[in-house]
Amino acid sequence: MNMKQKKVMFLLVALISASMVRETEADAEYCPPKALDNEDGCYYALRIATDGDIRWLSKECCTAVRTLPDGCYLLAFPGKAYPLDFFTTICDKKFPIEK
Repeated sequence: MNMKQKKVMFLLVALISASMVRETEADAEYCPPKALDNEDGCYYALRIATDGDIRWLSKECCTAVRTLPDGCYLLAFPGKAYPLDFFTTICDKKFPIEK
C-alpha cells in the first residue's frame, strides 16, 4: 500500500468509527407529562421502575401511562429517555387489562 492509499483508508475508518458512536440528531417525541402529573408519585414510581422496582406503581399510574400516545419516549432522567412500550409492558404485567 502506498502512502495515499493508507491516508484514504485511515480517513474511511475514522469516518465510519465516528458515525457509529455519534448520537442521532433526530428529535425524539417525548411523552406529555400532564397525565402523569395528575397522579401523585406516578412519575417517581416510573423512574424507580426503570431499575426493576415496580412495587410503587399504582393501578391509577398505569392507567395514566396507558393514556399516553404510542411511540413517545418518557424522559425518566436527564439525558435518559425510555420508550413508552417499556412502561406499558411493566404495567400490563403488574395490572393486566381486564377484558
